[in-house]
Amino acid sequence: MTDLVIPMEEIREEHMNIVGGKAYSLHRLLENDFRVPAYFCVTTDAYNKFLDCSGLKGKLTIEFARKDFSKMRWEEMWDAGLRIRNMFMNTPMPAALVDTIKAQVPKNLFKRSVVVRSSAPGEDSSKTSFAGLHESYVNVTGIEEILENIKLVWASLWSDAAILYRQELGLDIEHSSMAVMVQEMIEGNVSGIVFSTDPNNADKLTIEAIHGLNKGLVEGDVEPDRWQLDKLSGSIVQHIVPSSRDRIVSLSKKGTTMGSIPQLLSHKTPLTTDEVKQIYEMALSSEKTFGLPQDMEWTIINNELYTLQSRPITNVQNNEKQWYMSLKRTFENLKQLRDRIEQDLIPAMISQSNALSGLNLNELNNVELAAEISRRQEIYQKWDEVYTREFIPFAHGMRLFGQVYNDVVKPQDPYEFVDLLADSKLLSIRRNGQLEHMAELIRKDTALRRKVENGILEGKFKELFDNFMDNFGRSAYVAEENDIIRLILELGVAPVSIGTNSKDVKKMEMDFLSNFKDEEREWASQLLDLGRASYRLRDDDNIYLGRIEGQYLSSVRDGKLRLEERGIKYKIETCEVIAALLNDTYIPLVKQTQENVLSKQKARDRQIQGQPAGKGSVTGIARVINENTDLFNIHAGEILVCDSIDPNMTFVIPLAGGIVERRGGMLIHGAIIAREYGIPCVTGIPDATGIIETGDEVTVDGNLGIVVIHRH
Repeated sequence: MTDLVIPMEEIREEHMNIVGGKAYSLHRLLENDFRVPAYFCVTTDAYNKFLDCSGLKGKLTIEFARKDFSKMRWEEMWDAGLRIRNMFMNTPMPAALVDTIKAQVPKNLFKRSVVVRSSAPGEDSSKTSFAGLHESYVNVTGIEEILENIKLVWASLWSDAAILYRQELGLDIEHSSMAVMVQEMIEGNVSGIVFSTDPNNADKLTIEAIHGLNKGLVEGDVEPDRWQLDKLSGSIVQHIVPSSRDRIVSLSKKGTTMGSIPQLLSHKTPLTTDEVKQIYEMALSSEKTFGLPQDMEWTIINNELYTLQSRPITNVQNNEKQWYMSLKRTFENLKQLRDRIEQDLIPAMISQSNALSGLNLNELNNVELAAEISRRQEIYQKWDEVYTREFIPFAHGMRLFGQVYNDVVKPQDPYEFVDLLADSKLLSIRRNGQLEHMAELIRKDTALRRKVENGILEGKFKELFDNFMDNFGRSAYVAEENDIIRLILELGVAPVSIGTNSKDVKKMEMDFLSNFKDEEREWASQLLDLGRASYRLRDDDNIYLGRIEGQYLSSVRDGKLRLEERGIKYKIETCEVIAALLNDTYIPLVKQTQENVLSKQKARDRQIQGQPAGKGSVTGIARVINENTDLFNIHAGEILVCDSIDPNMTFVIPLAGGIVERRGGMLIHGAIIAREYGIPCVTGIPDATGIIETGDEVTVDGNLGIVVIHRH
C-alpha cells in the first residue's frame, strides 16, 4: 500500500482526509458488516502529484487569476469548468503515477466493470454534501479506461456547479483536492435510494425503487415507486405507484443506456414487502452508525442487498444553488425540453406578441391604459419566469455536446466544438439581414438615401421597412422608427459581411461521428442536432421574449407620454405610472439617485484581462452603452462596450469593429453574434463601462482576451 492508492480493507481513520468522504463512509459501513461492493481509493495525494508532475498546477493558477469566481455569472463558470476539464483531458498522467495505480489495482477488477466515483474531502459530510456536483462514471472496463475516468473525476472538482458550491460555503477554492473511488460494478435487478428520515417529515422514512440500475433514478429520467414508512414501527404508510414503468437503465458498451422495460416487469412492483423491510432496517442501522439521518443508494442482485453509498441528509439548500443545479439536464430531458420549447412555448410566445401588437393603445382611456399596462407587465413577468425555468436550462444542450466532443476528440482548443454548432441560422442574423438589405438599397441609390434622410419612405424600401417593424420593431430595444432609420443610414456607409468559418465543418462532423459505432453513432448524431438547436435557441428565444417585453414597455411609454401632458416629465416606476393614470391628482414619488462615478485612470495606457470570445484583433474608438438609446449613436467601426449584449441589441453588431462586455463566456449572446460576423470580442471584464469611456481609443485582442486603452 502507498498513500497514493489504498484498498478498502486497509483504510483507517487517519486516512479520512486523503480518501475523502464517500470512500471513508463506505469504510465505516464495511466495518459494521454492511454488504459493500469491493473498491479501492486513489487518494488526494495522487491528485496533487498529478498536478505537480504534469505542470497542470501552473495552468490552473492562471485560470484562477483570470477573474474572481465570486464575480462570475453562470455562463462564465460554465466556460471555466469546460476549459479546466479540457486541460485535464489533454494532460497525460505521469508514468510513475500510472505504474503505482496499476500495481495497486486488485487483479480481479482488471476484467470486471467498475464505477469510478468522486470522493472529495468534505463530500458527503453533514455540512457539505456536494450531492450530484462531482462526476461518477458507470460500466468502466480495463485499466486504460479507469485511468481516463479518474482524470475526468478529478476535472469535475472544477465543474461550474462545484465551483459555485465551494464559493457559497466559503471554502478555499484554489486549494481544493479530489480523491477517487474505483468500485466494483453491481448490475442490480432493482436499485434505489432511501432516506432514513424523510427530509419533509421526521416521523417518516422514504424508499424509492426502480427496475434496473440507479442512474436513471438519480438523474430524474425514471419515475420510481415510492414507499413512506412509519420510522418508529416500520409499517408502510403509503405506496405511491408511478404513472408508468416503461423505462430501464441497463449496461451498454459505454456506460449506460435507456431501453424499454420488459412487459413482465412493467406491471411488477420493484420491491416485495420483505425487501422494503430489509431496506428500512439497513437505513436505520446506517443512521445509528453515523449518528445522523442518511441518504443511501442501494441495489439488489440475486436477493442480496448492497449499499453503494451513504451520506448525511442536508435539508437546507440555497435557492441560487437549487436553480443552478437544475440547469444541468440529461440528454433525454433535453430532448423533451426541446420539443416543449419548439412545439408549445415559442408558438405561444409569438401568438401572445401578435395579440398584444393588435391592440391600439390610443383608443384606451387612462383607466383602461393603466389596466393594460398592469396586464402586460404580468404577461411579461410570466414569460420571463418561463424563460428562466425552461429556456435557460435548454442552453445546457450545447454544453453537453461540447463536453462529449472534447472527451472523444480531445482538441487543444476547448471551444473547437462551437464551429459545429454555428452551422445554425440565428433569428438575429436573419433580422440583421433585413436591415442590411435596406442599407444596400440606399447605398446604391443616392436619391433614395436623401429621401430616407428627410423621412420620406416609399416604394420597395417602405415595404421592407414596414415588414421589419411589424416583425422586430417592438422589441425591448427597437421601438422608434426614427432610430431604425438612423441605423439603416449608418449601415449604408459601408457594406457588412458575415464572417466565414475557415474550417471544414462537414469534415469536423464526420471526424466526430467516426468515434462512435452502431447505435452510439445515432445517439452522437442526435446530440449534435440537439446542440445546434440549443445554440440557435440561446439567441432566438430572447428575441421572442423581447417582442413581448417591447409591447409591455410601449404601453408604459404611452402612459408616460400622457402624464407629461400633466407636467410629469421625470423618470417614474411602472407602478407610479399606473397609479397616476388612475388618479388625476396623484403625484408620483421622485426617487433621488446618486450616480456612482468610478475613478478612471487616464494618465497612461491601461491593459485589462478578460476572456477571449471572438478571434481577431482590432483598434478603434469606444462607444459605451449605458442606456438603450445609446445603441443608436454607434458609428461604423466603433468598439461596442457594454454590460451585456442581449439578442434584441444585436441589430447594431454589424456596425461594430469589436465588442467588449462585462459579462463573460464563449456562449453568451455577444460572443455568439461576434463569431457569426467575425468580430473580435473580449468578455468578462468587470466594470467595463466604467473603466472605458466613449471616445477612448482601444485595442481588442479576441485571441488573448486582452483590451488595451490608449490614453495620453
